[in-house]
Amino acid sequence: MSDVSLTEVPVLVTGASGFIGGRLAERLAAEDKASVVGAGRSFSEEARLRDAGVTIHRADVRDAGAMERLCEGKRVVFHLAAWVERGKGGEADAYAVNVDATRALVTAAARAGCERFVLVSTISAYGLPSTDHIDESVPIDVAQADLYGRTKALGEEAAREAAAKTNLAISIVRPAMVYGPRSGGWTVGMLRLVQKGVPVIFGNGQGYAYPVYVDDVVDMVRLAATRPEARGEAFNASDAAITWERFFSFYGAMSGKRPRRVPMPIAYLIARANELLKLGIPLTAERLERYVRKLQYPTEKAERLLGWQVRVPLDEGMRRSEAWLRETGKLNQT
Repeated sequence: MSDVSLTEVPVLVTGASGFIGGRLAERLAAEDKASVVGAGRSFSEEARLRDAGVTIHRADVRDAGAMERLCEGKRVVFHLAAWVERGKGGEADAYAVNVDATRALVTAAARAGCERFVLVSTISAYGLPSTDHIDESVPIDVAQADLYGRTKALGEEAAREAAAKTNLAISIVRPAMVYGPRSGGWTVGMLRLVQKGVPVIFGNGQGYAYPVYVDDVVDMVRLAATRPEARGEAFNASDAAITWERFFSFYGAMSGKRPRRVPMPIAYLIARANELLKLGIPLTAERLERYVRKLQYPTEKAERLLGWQVRVPLDEGMRRSEAWLRETGKLNQT
């Protein structure tokens, strides 16, 4: 596909009922004037998407027949539907959605004559490599312990294999910690932790977080669909890394509560007890290791090949997030 406008281009967005997928579908329809079909299982903000011009289809990405029908007549497929329920078991579901359904969707898109397939993966696909400088030359880890990261990495492999067999142009975007209005995880979830006094800063909090504003991710996904340079390539999507202490300071300032700290030895004891006794706490030794490291996911490749750049830096992104949290009353809930 040449580097042209998406105006009136028929596209499919899976996971349009989710945070990133919903924002992508909304902007594709409202800004690019694409002909957007958004697929998802349940839509909490259906009216907003319809007002933007998105055609809604309730469908499970595991329903191969439904996906085949939705791919018909589409020139671009954006695949964002994913299993993300960390800490809740569900290994069979994780493989069914992140691996098997991804493979089937690529095959269906190719059969339908699509020109470009954009898979939105995650930096978690890298696992925890030995280097802290994790650019796209670092291999993804298909054998890592984390179920989400492992199945997303395997999903990437499955997508590439299926695309190679059918000669379908595929591009992969690996977002970091995506935050912003309507983010249940890195915005509402982080605010709730601070509000409730749950420990969020372990040790000195000088390890790195790697937030990226949702619209910057959407920008990269759109570029991956239209730039010929993106064919066959994978791209990190992240803003500059910051310390966890600074990251949580934003939510502390919003809520008027000091983010709670725990000395690192105690944090390791909690993580160990959680793993041994199955306490269900979202804290493991692996996550603590990730927390203390100064991991960075550079984006020079996307900047060079796609012309992508961060347009919403952290201070502005957090300002927009706070405004949305206040508008929706979430800052008043404890």
